[in-house]
Amino acid sequence: MVANDRFSDDNGVRLNRLGITDPQQLAQAETDSSLLRLQRLNVQGGIPDGRYDHAHLKQVHQKLFEGVYQWAGETRADREFQGHKPTYVTGFRETMTYAPYKEIELRLNAIGEQLGKENNLKGLSEEKFAERAAYYLDQYNHTHAFRDGNGRTLQATFVQLGKEAGYQVDFARIDPATLNRARDLAMVRPYAPQEAEKNLQPLKAMFQQVISPAPGLEAEKLRDPSQARPVAPLSPEMKAMDARRELVVTGYRIMDIVANMPGAGNYEKGVAVGKGVEATNLNPAAVQTHLTQFQQAAEKIIKHPALQGPDARQDQSDAKRFRAAAEQVNELAINKSLAVEGPRSSGQVLRTHEEAQAVFKAAAAQVAVGLREHSQALAAARLQEVVKHVERTPYLGGLNRENVGKAIDAAAQVPALSNSSELSNLRSAVGVLERESPGAKRIAQTPYTPERGTKELER
Repeated sequence: MVANDRFSDDNGVRLNRLGITDPQQLAQAETDSSLLRLQRLNVQGGIPDGRYDHAHLKQVHQKLFEGVYQWAGETRADREFQGHKPTYVTGFRETMTYAPYKEIELRLNAIGEQLGKENNLKGLSEEKFAERAAYYLDQYNHTHAFRDGNGRTLQATFVQLGKEAGYQVDFARIDPATLNRARDLAMVRPYAPQEAEKNLQPLKAMFQQVISPAPGLEAEKLRDPSQARPVAPLSPEMKAMDARRELVVTGYRIMDIVANMPGAGNYEKGVAVGKGVEATNLNPAAVQTHLTQFQQAAEKIIKHPALQGPDARQDQSDAKRFRAAAEQVNELAINKSLAVEGPRSSGQVLRTHEEAQAVFKAAAAQVAVGLREHSQALAAARLQEVVKHVERTPYLGGLNRENVGKAIDAAAQVPALSNSSELSNLRSAVGVLERESPGAKRIAQTPYTPERGTKELER
């Protein structure tokens, strides 16, 4: 049973329309209902004018599961569910981490847009269709939009995608275990980015078993090479998603390696790496707080005398991948910050309330992340509440100024934050915002309310 799971009752049974309280009976009812609806949807050709984006997949899920679940069509974001799950597909315990629930809509739309640039895979040979379908199925699977039912939702989606590209896609041709293994291998990415196609090879082989050219002149036209579009460069959103995936998939392996090294303090250092990886998965800007820690963990493995030679090749590879991914995520986070806020530097002189407003928002977000990661959740929550006020009006006074002061004092006691540029920028911005701007219209203070608790792991 998962704590704070708003898709389930107090006993861990999914909330359902049928009043079923036994999980086995519910599983059977779900299977019976959804498979019938899946067949019907496939015969109908899927979602009319579907764009393979957020709205499209929500409609597919709703049509498949609305006979059993009142939350059919809701994504994990609708009930704030986050999680990850173990797999032993490589022979070792691996962690499959899904996209942050807050990013589900953004990611599904980015994937659908990227797919559209390839004309939804029209005009491709069987082999090329299998290759590109494998890539996109992995992207959708990693986003893992729904609490349950992701597999059947993706089956319906790719049956429609195949039909619209001139192919029949029949997942009944393979053992479900084959599909599950291929999906898991793609998720944990045993191969480095330079050999990324090897991570998708099992999924491509799976698609080669389940697809065949659809009969008829219309299907033949859909497969005509004139319909094909070259593989488009990844959008900035897709690049950022992929960089963070690489960080997370290698980060949890680095966590285990460091935590199991002999020597005092290594277990705690490994756990700290894992927490930093999780924080960065939920908020990529957090990498700026953890970058040095990540680099040191990677160097510790690369230079450790007991981790040299052929037997440690995988550990060495993961450490180098982790370091490179952390630096890429950091670079992307900096570029995004510069694009949104303009160039900022520590100690910069802020002349206007508008400048201070932008700097306060960016710096407070970083300081709040650091506070939360060092067991200062209350100070972080207070600071984030003040951000909401400053977004509306560039002025700090009363309870808002008091709460910022408490957050700054708490941050000054945290070694990782005390001399940081983020805290320096926050202080500079506060110095301007606490002076009333001529002609500024104040907005009533927002009462403090604690954030909803973080969801635990999906199983």
